[in-house]
Amino acid sequence: MIISKYKHISFDLDGTLVHTASEYRYRVVFKTLNDLGSGVKSKSLIDKFWFGANRDKTIKNEFGILPQKFWKEFRKIDIPEKRSEYTEAYNDVESTLKKIKRMNKLISIITGSLPGIAKMEIKKLNDAPYDYYLSIGEEKDSGFLSKPSPGSFNYVMDKLKVMPKDTLYIGNNNEDELFAKNAGVDFIRLDRKEYESNFGNYSLATIHSLEELL
Repeated sequence: MIISKYKHISFDLDGTLVHTASEYRYRVVFKTLNDLGSGVKSKSLIDKFWFGANRDKTIKNEFGILPQKFWKEFRKIDIPEKRSEYTEAYNDVESTLKKIKRMNKLISIITGSLPGIAKMEIKKLNDAPYDYYLSIGEEKDSGFLSKPSPGSFNYVMDKLKVMPKDTLYIGNNNEDELFAKNAGVDFIRLDRKEYESNFGNYSLATIHSLEELL
């Protein structure tokens, strides 16, 4: 069993525990770009922005927009009430997290989403158990730098009184892999075959369903 040696199993949220329909990300990002006068029409660049690390770099270099300007406009459009219509938990989440909890493991969820989005997505998990969740959101509000900076991960481990060696992180993109690596915790890549993402060689394994953890 992959998770048997760990006391603490931590998860990314969007793309790992909950699914947001691709039509939504294309719609909100294209509208943001259009409203800001950008001519970008590439879905592959949208995927790179949505799932990759260094989003501000993508916004500046690929979209040709100042990140602060982009985020201000994007967050007017990407609101919890709208995203909720296109978001649902994956069907392997509730049962898997319940089994992990019955193994007396600590479960955390760490997401880069803003608090309103994260709260909406957490509600989509229904009765799936967890011990702690953290929305990193804006640095000025949370006090944490965005992924892959490890400060938020260190904070969660301190809260749960666990060490990096006893922690496993499961995520769906290269940002999550770097996040785990920078925090000194093991990482498993969850590939739900919904998009292409470039990973390094830090992952212990690649799985296609959370059920493979058990």
